Amino acid sequence: MNGSHRIAGALSLALLLALCAYPSASGSAQARRAQAISVALGELGSLSGDEGQRDALRDALSAELGRMRELQVEPAARARFVLRGSIVRLDREQAGEGERVRCEVSLIVAERRGGAVRMMLTGRAAAEGGPNRGDLEGAVLQAAVRGALRPLRTPPSALR
Repeated sequence: MNGSHRIAGALSLALLLALCAYPSASGSAQARRAQAISVALGELGSLSGDEGQRDALRDALSAELGRMRELQVEPAARARFVLRGSIVRLDREQAGEGERVRCEVSLIVAERRGGAVRMMLTGRAAAEGGPNRGDLEGAVLQAAVRGALRPLRTPPSALR
C-alpha cells in the first residue's frame, strides 16, 4: 500500500468518525422535539365574545408557539399541557391622524390530565399607527402574546 492510499484511507476513516460523532440534522431535530414540552391549544376567546378576535388569538398563539423550540404543539390527546386563554382587553382610540391600540391577553397553562393549573400568564402591548387599523391590531396582539409566552422560553421546573 503506497502513501497516497494510506492518506486516502486515513481521510475516509476521519470523515466516517466525524459523521458518526455529530447527529444528523433530522436527528438533532428529533432530539430537540423529545426535550420539548408538549402543549395543545385549548379553549380561546375574548371578553367581547368576538369570534374574529378568538381566531386572531389562535393564529397569534400558533405562530408564536411555532417559533419556540422549548414547546412542541401536539394534538390534545398527546399533549402534556393545555394552553387556554383570552383577549381581556383590546382598546382603540384616536391618536392624531392615526390611532392607538392596546391589547392584553391572559393565558393559563394546565395539565391535560386533571386540569391542574401550572402557570397563569399575562401579556400586554400597545402601539400607535396610521390608518391601516387591521395591521396595527394584529401586530399589537402578536406582541401581547409574545410577552405572555416569554416565561415559557426557559420553562420553569413546574412544567418539567
